Amino acid sequence: MFKFPKSSIVKHKSGEIKGEIVNVFEQGDAPTGYYVKWDDGNHSYHLEKELSWANVDRPRMHYTQQSSK
Repeated sequence: MFKFPKSSIVKHKSGEIKGEIVNVFEQGDAPTGYYVKWDDGNHSYHLEKELSWANVDRPRMHYTQQSSK
């Protein structure tokens, strides 16, 4: 089981940059990896140990609002 579901808001442990989990990669015994879209517009792949929740009080998710059209 992975720690951060898709659309979770996370930060990189090396700094304060925050981003949204775009994709989760689980492959057997290999460590779980995450593709993250950062606030600065960049995308990158990271292992679970390199990320933490953006808000330690409670996990936050990014939700897109459905169009009424």
